[in-house]
Amino acid sequence: MNCGLYIMGGFLSGNASPPMSTGILDIIAVAAVATGILIWLVRKLVKMNQRIAGFQHIFNHTNDALMLIDIVDGKIIYANHGSVKLLGYTLENLCQKTIFDLHERDQLARSSEIIARVYEEKGLIYSDLPFVSAAGEKIAVECSARVEDFEGKPVIFISARDIRERLKMQEQIKAQSTIIEQKNKDLIDSITYAKNIQSAILPSLTAMQKAFKDMFVLYIPKDIVSGDFYWYASLHTTNSTDLAAANTPMDIVASVDCTGHGVPGAFMSLVGYTLLNQTVNMPDVNTPADVIDFMHRELVNTLNKKKDEIVINDGMDMSVCAIDQVNNKLIFAGANHELFHVRNGKLEIINGDKQAIGIQSIENYKPYTNHSLDLQKGDTIYLFTDGFQDQFGGEKNKKYRGAKLREFLMAIQHKSMPEQKELLKQEFDSWKGINEQVDDVLIIGIRL
Repeated sequence: MNCGLYIMGGFLSGNASPPMSTGILDIIAVAAVATGILIWLVRKLVKMNQRIAGFQHIFNHTNDALMLIDIVDGKIIYANHGSVKLLGYTLENLCQKTIFDLHERDQLARSSEIIARVYEEKGLIYSDLPFVSAAGEKIAVECSARVEDFEGKPVIFISARDIRERLKMQEQIKAQSTIIEQKNKDLIDSITYAKNIQSAILPSLTAMQKAFKDMFVLYIPKDIVSGDFYWYASLHTTNSTDLAAANTPMDIVASVDCTGHGVPGAFMSLVGYTLLNQTVNMPDVNTPADVIDFMHRELVNTLNKKKDEIVINDGMDMSVCAIDQVNNKLIFAGANHELFHVRNGKLEIINGDKQAIGIQSIENYKPYTNHSLDLQKGDTIYLFTDGFQDQFGGEKNKKYRGAKLREFLMAIQHKSMPEQKELLKQEFDSWKGINEQVDDVLIIGIRL
């Protein structure tokens, strides 16, 4: 007791402490280590409980089938109610099975391969391995699998979604797509055949080249069929006019741009071509202006026979040239079109009337105007629709414009007309680039 007091007195009085035995120090050290381990285990346990709680939250708040799989033997460690609903097993039954039991027997190799790949890649999404339900039904699923840490060991966490309805919809869409593709093919085939008909009614280039030794026709439809067309006829005037005597031989050339392009434009072109052919046999039609006047009247009458039932506001723009190669005369009339006349390095623009064919009513329309030119050997004329100059392209993706077309034509005047056609085609393609063609293209060039 006194020793105890002495020791206590020594501590209290600040006197030197008696030496402590080595055994006591070892006990203290072991206790400190044990305390550290205990704290680490507690923290680990807390984290594990938090992770388990996280898994439980996910498992209990999703409609997808979720399972934890032992990475060693494929045993199902845990499953949620979504798995029960999808597969038809009880939770107890599921937890007595392996992931391999949920696949068809002939898919065991594929199932093992999936497990191995998930482990190697730490994650995988696949949809080529269906489940088999308790009733033996094959169930198409999309699975997302990844490696997770659960209770201190790696497991595979699989989330499986029933995709039977999705696949059914995909099959329906595929079937509808097949039907649409076939209908589209039938439609394209029909339009392609219509192109053959449209091409057949266009004038013979051989006949045009016989009349004009140096000429070209650049014709680039936007679609399979076109709303632009050209027309040619060789005839004699019936009656005498102030522009030409009766029985004067004339070569008539026209460029026509119908409203729209593609199928609607092609239908209009057939109407226009038919009406132009009728002008040949009309004794009162003797000049280009007469041709356009006739076209206007007949188009209005043709398209408005049922004006109380159907309203048609379509029409066409047109250039018509009558060329008298005996007397070196040219007569031009235009409906919203112009004519380029090149002589001795200078280009002259001859404007037509600012009035479309067939759109204005008979009461509001004004007769079209003839323009007469004296021709010289080497003169060049161009008739065209607006598709070339309206094409978007170039560095700034702008319209080509009429001024640029005139500049280009002047730059290639030294070339023959067939060469000019090729150069114009190259210029158009280069300008258009990757852009879609906006309209049908038609340019007729004739060197006299």
